[in-house]
Amino acid sequence: MQVMTVSIEAGFHIPGETSRSMRIHLLPLLCWLLLGGVGITNSVMADETSHRASAERFLKLANAESMTAPVYDQVERLITAHFSQMGGSMQYESVLRRYQQQARQMLDQELAWDALRDELVDLYLPLFSEEEFEQLAQFYQSPAGRKLMKYLPQLTRESMAISSVRVKEYIEPGIQGLLERMTEEIEARQQGLR
Repeated sequence: MQVMTVSIEAGFHIPGETSRSMRIHLLPLLCWLLLGGVGITNSVMADETSHRASAERFLKLANAESMTAPVYDQVERLITAHFSQMGGSMQYESVLRRYQQQARQMLDQELAWDALRDELVDLYLPLFSEEEFEQLAQFYQSPAGRKLMKYLPQLTRESMAISSVRVKEYIEPGIQGLLERMTEEIEARQQGLR
């Protein structure tokens, strides 16, 4: 109890008042919080629980549960490619399947919805109020929201492909040109100093 009083006193220091007078002003508040303020604590906890539930509902509607599916596919392809490079044949297919299963178990442990849920909820909670989560949920339940969720992975892939092509065709050569000009300028300046 003493530590709590000290931190409260430090946080609410009023110039000209002594620590003793601060203790007198805060003692009723502290008692109220510890004894009578329990209802507020319970309602705050209930609000937080409701807020978390809204966030989780939204994440489920936004298909957050399936966001790691591409990682599963990528790992399975990686193991299959490695198996092929090692000269794996159909007679060793049981070895391939066993290692694919072990990889899936490893991914499930770290990337399954149950493993990620709390961290994802914590990520979204400070950004959106409970009311905003409800608005987002309504959108994701609407025909337009469901359509967006259906096409979002494809749109994301194709958007990244467009960006990738532009980077390769325009940005990389442009940056390379900048680097070459910068090199020439620095070399010219260095030669002028010699």
